[in-house]
Amino acid sequence: MGAPMAGGVTSVAVAGFGVSDVLREVCRVLETAGLKVTALHPQRVKEFEGEVLVVVGDDREVLRFLHSVPLPDASLLIVGLEPTRSFLTSVDLEELADSAFHLVEGSYRVEEVPLLSCTTDDGDSYLAINEGAVVPKRPAKLMSYTLVIEGEQVWGDRADGVLVSTPIGSSAYALSAGGVLIHHNAQVFQVVPINSTDLTRRPLVVSASTEVKVTDVEVEGGAELVVDGLVRAPIGSEVTFTRHAKPLRLIRLPGRPAITGKIERKVLLAEENLPLPPSARLVRKVLEYGGTMTFEELMGETGLPERTLRYCLSVLVARGMVRRVNDPNDFRRKLYQLRR
Repeated sequence: MGAPMAGGVTSVAVAGFGVSDVLREVCRVLETAGLKVTALHPQRVKEFEGEVLVVVGDDREVLRFLHSVPLPDASLLIVGLEPTRSFLTSVDLEELADSAFHLVEGSYRVEEVPLLSCTTDDGDSYLAINEGAVVPKRPAKLMSYTLVIEGEQVWGDRADGVLVSTPIGSSAYALSAGGVLIHHNAQVFQVVPINSTDLTRRPLVVSASTEVKVTDVEVEGGAELVVDGLVRAPIGSEVTFTRHAKPLRLIRLPGRPAITGKIERKVLLAEENLPLPPSARLVRKVLEYGGTMTFEELMGETGLPERTLRYCLSVLVARGMVRRVNDPNDFRRKLYQLRR
């Protein structure tokens, strides 16, 4: 269930890529609760030696933050901006004032979530918070590969790709691809084929100490490793996935268990998505995960043909699930975002 804390916290640092007014409000709330607060620029996080680092933002912003700094040794209290379906969040902004006293009293626990190191065949290694996916560089191309676990060949497959997810990533891309929800405390990873041509290829859960290799990768136009939807790296024919040396230390406050809330939110999403075509569900998921995006960004993330994407967006807008707005920096361009 995570380690309970023996004593309270007296000081914290606050960081994030969010709006400065929001960061100032978070600092004010924490100071009101009796904490000494230091606002920390992301570039200075590597110098932070304190016990608790407060990171402010939605899932996308938090992932960007964690990819831009060395993985902190501190425990992270992640403050979400809205009461939404965010899965990294420790507490929502509107609930922070009523929850901050738990830090002062030490009435919280810390979950240590295993993370992934994704190493390409040229030796470059990338940290994955949610998942690492091996996919074709060009959309609508089938990729062949072999899955090897602890040196033993498990299967050969032809699919749109394959991903390996962490427990916390099991509620992100992995779930959309047909994976299972994994409790954050479970010391496991899961391998999920993406739209396999073989219906017997099912998600496979393995110990977090296991070495997973995706090898013999062949696809027209080449393949790439996509990490957390943020980092793209070309590969030759192989990617190795192993447990990262450091876990992600997430603070969980008393109240409804995180896994319960996560499952409830996922059930709600599934109910909302039932009437939708599969491609529209994918677009909706990408917007949930990625936040506000342009048409071009959606094409890159979903891999859908232009005509299919336009149809999906028209369906989502017509059903009131997605909002289309003008880009404030270029009124000739449209932005797409989920309605909350």
